[in-house]
Parts: sequence; C-alpha cells; structure tokens
Amino acid sequence: MSGIIVAFSNEEAQRRTVLLLESGGYIPAACCATGAEAIRAARKLGGASIICGFRLRDMTANDLAASLRDVSALLVVSTAANLDFCEGENLFKLASPARKADFFTSLELLLAFRAAKLRHPSPLRDEPEQRLIRRAKELLMDINRMSEAEAHRFLQKRSMDAGMKLAETAQLMIEAYTGGHG
Repeated sequence: MSGIIVAFSNEEAQRRTVLLLESGGYIPAACCATGAEAIRAARKLGGASIICGFRLRDMTANDLAASLRDVSALLVVSTAANLDFCEGENLFKLASPARKADFFTSLELLLAFRAAKLRHPSPLRDEPEQRLIRRAKELLMDINRMSEAEAHRFLQKRSMDAGMKLAETAQLMIEAYTGGHG
C-alpha cells in the first residue's frame, strides 16, 4: 500500500484526485469524505500522507492536521483564499486549479517530509544553529509576511533543494537579506 489517503467531501474532487494519483503510479490506500474516517484510516495504517480539501464534512484541514500531527502529513488542495487559513507544520498547500506537474512535485515533498520528519525526529540542534534558524524565520516572516510555519517550510524546502543543513541555509538567507550584516 502507498500510505496515501484521499479525503474530500466532494465525490467528484475525490474521484479526480484518485485518477490523477493512479496516472502517476500511486494507488491510494483509502478514500474518505470525513475527517473522522481519515483519522481512523491513518491510524490503521500507522500514519499516512493525506491529500484533502480545505473542508471535510466534519472538520477543516487544520483540525485534521492537528489530530494527526505526529503520524501524518497533509497536502491541502483548495483555492488560494482558503489556503490562507491553513497552518500547521505537517500541512502543505497547493492552490487549485494546479498543473499536474505541480501536484506531483507537491506530493513528492509531502512524502519526503513524512518519511524524514515523522519517522525520524529531527536531530537536536545546538543553540547557535537554533538561533540562526529562528533569525532566518523572523526575517522571512517580517519581509515576506509569512507565518512561522510557512517560513519554516520555506527554509526546509530551500535546504532540501540545495542539499544543505537547515542551519547553513538559514545563515545564507540571513546574509542575503541583511547584506552580510546579520
């Protein structure tokens, strides 16, 4: 099984998402219309990657992400306006309509996050590294109007793309934003 759960209250959105996944070689482990069903399925699987809409029949994506914080990661596919209300360290966003390539790129990030973060807790960072990461997130939040979760995900993605440690990426970002006057 893939460990992917599709959760949309709208049956047509659910069907389209399943067809899209299958076109990329992924077979969903479960399809759900409610958050409660998604939670049960994720716990039964021992964790999952969940692709869902902003609002399920009984809860929002934020509620679902909070309920499954330690075992699952979510990709919320919705309008940009709805995505403004989504936050959570285990929650990724994709504005619809989205290109097929963007969907699969987002899915790969989701699967990588779940594999790295949820199965293997982050190694402890020393205080100087924590300060660098905090400072870089503060700059992103101030300058780009990001939430803390968005700033953290932005740093993570840049770090993963560059193959660098998060603290190294944070240092480079601080230098770029402050002209080396950190």
